[in-house]
Amino acid sequence: SYYPLHLLVSTAFAPMFLAAERWRETPWPRRAFRAFLNYSMLQAWFPKEAMIWNQPAWFLSALTFANFTMPAILPRVARLSKKGLRKVFCAMSAVSVLHKVSYSESSQFHSLELAGAPQQSPLLWNLTRFHPFWALLEMTMGMVAARDVMLDTGDDSKRLRASPLLYFAAAYSSLLLRLTSFDFNDAIIRSCLFVPLYTKFLKAVHRDCLADTPSAITRLLSAKRMTHLGSLTFSMFILHGPVGQLFYKREVAHRLWGRTMPPIFFPVYLAVVLISSHVMNEIMVKSRAVQFRANKVAHWLSDRTEGMLQDR
Repeated sequence: SYYPLHLLVSTAFAPMFLAAERWRETPWPRRAFRAFLNYSMLQAWFPKEAMIWNQPAWFLSALTFANFTMPAILPRVARLSKKGLRKVFCAMSAVSVLHKVSYSESSQFHSLELAGAPQQSPLLWNLTRFHPFWALLEMTMGMVAARDVMLDTGDDSKRLRASPLLYFAAAYSSLLLRLTSFDFNDAIIRSCLFVPLYTKFLKAVHRDCLADTPSAITRLLSAKRMTHLGSLTFSMFILHGPVGQLFYKREVAHRLWGRTMPPIFFPVYLAVVLISSHVMNEIMVKSRAVQFRANKVAHWLSDRTEGMLQDR
């Protein structure tokens, strides 16, 4: 369902992407290879090419692989009890933390050592944040958390109910550790603290939605204006990269505007992204014709890949 918008945005901005490649004197075979990776959603498998064209689309590449494995993973998650789900979540969290610590030690990248440190190759970092296997791990953690809430009984909902605001504040406060004397980088903070706390927040919001008197933050997040903004997030995710290149990518902005845009221009950039996302949401994401054709392609692919990751 996400591919049509990716296809449209990639094609609409392809002249800009290719022009930037030409200005950098990238050989034609490399340009063609990058175009292939972008349209085939394979760029996340190539750490040197993870930031090609529309950089945020690397996650769609990893998401595509994760979706391909879901028919094999979801039934196994669904068979677990609440106790089993919590064990799996803790185990996957531990693996994620171990991975981030391994990256930090291998690259000697810590927050205190960043200033004045020699420039590190981005390949190891790209493998850490972009690789589809790690995206699959984190997506499965989310599915395990969602299944845990689904198995709540009436007593569980009352006993486990907690203020979502508490977890929300704790999750975002954990990011402030970057400002302390502790030698933690962003990857370690997110895997050790932010992801577990934010998962707790999402579970708490779900349980709070079912309460007779939801808390203030739950009512705020479910307000009409907030849900409308939430409906724009996917379009914003796809568009903010190419639109940002128009104003901030050196090769492009210098030829269009004579310079990259100053910080004072940033609210204008946000407004352009928001307005264009609203337009794309109305004409693409909500389009029944687009949804119908995307569903037909999805069913066609499903029929031809059914059982690929099973014995039959």
